[in-house]
Amino acid sequence: MSLEHLIIKPASEAQTHEAQLRNAAYWGVKAGASVEDYLKLNPILQQGVFAHNGRLKYWVLVPQDEPDTTNFYASCQVMAREVLTLHPTQNVPKSGFGHAISFVIVPPEHRGKGYANRFMSLLHSALAPHRYPNSIKAPTPADHSSTVSILYSAVGDYYARCAPSVGESGWSRQSSFVTTWPLSGVKIPPTKDFFPPIELLSESEVATILDSDDSHIPTDLSRLQKKNPTKTYFAFVPTAPLNAYSLTMSKLVPGVLSNTSWGARASGSRDFMTWVLFDDAGFKLIITRIRASASAFPALLGAALQVAQGAQCEGIEIWNVPEHLKEIAQVTGGVTTEREDCVPAFKWYGQEPKTAGADVVWAINER
Repeated sequence: MSLEHLIIKPASEAQTHEAQLRNAAYWGVKAGASVEDYLKLNPILQQGVFAHNGRLKYWVLVPQDEPDTTNFYASCQVMAREVLTLHPTQNVPKSGFGHAISFVIVPPEHRGKGYANRFMSLLHSALAPHRYPNSIKAPTPADHSSTVSILYSAVGDYYARCAPSVGESGWSRQSSFVTTWPLSGVKIPPTKDFFPPIELLSESEVATILDSDDSHIPTDLSRLQKKNPTKTYFAFVPTAPLNAYSLTMSKLVPGVLSNTSWGARASGSRDFMTWVLFDDAGFKLIITRIRASASAFPALLGAALQVAQGAQCEGIEIWNVPEHLKEIAQVTGGVTTEREDCVPAFKWYGQEPKTAGADVVWAINER
């Protein structure tokens, strides 16, 4: 099929089912799950708060004259999320929408023919028609016009070559770091007598504390702006729905108990940590969000260690430790390295079209 005869569109119900079958055959096998078990995940995800109002959709690459075929050439899942953006000329962040892209799949028989590049290049027009209008190849744009789209690349700079137009780039990778603690190597210093007790959090308590924490994110962006006022900063909010997505996936991992705690907080303070459990190159407790002082961090890490030991995890992991916690993370046994797999990347569609990707910072990207 000639690339010029292909369009991108939201998947129909039948196309969505076919895309889910393909995901199950590829991602399910990688996760050690059967196709049948992996397919059970889809209705659960569609009921999540992150999917309300059609915010979780599949997109497909199809022939222009056969748009409803289930023999499509590529597919992906796209989640619409609210995003806060703070530009150098602004004092207060502006709210808009962004999109998170995942599960990009091209069937084996269609690989190596340019379909993936064509699909992802056209996706820019579907998500950001205000920047890249293309009513012929992307006739049905996303419900919410995008300020920025993100993905996690396991194929190097490939997605940077999936550009919306000549002379531009696609998704630019952002440096990302991972800090890991093997359980046997965690070092928790003694807690001072006056330090408040640590409480483990249930799923509903995690959602409540994340909802409350969202009010502090504009201040976080302003603090970053003061350090470097030449950059544009963005962060996804609210954080609870995305955490719920990861938590939902986590609960389906074999061996994860339904009564597992999903976070911890220091009583009477704003210090907290949330996490999920994943079997990704080893069974790990993965910290998804943290707001803590350096003095509170060891106690919160100790709570995570307690849960990780109970779940028989191999280690604890967090992406992009906040700057003020890097030293204490090292003191407690954490080892930080630059990520080489599933590296975050984004494409900027903001109102300032001349803003280069290098001048934009994806903030609060702990997971």
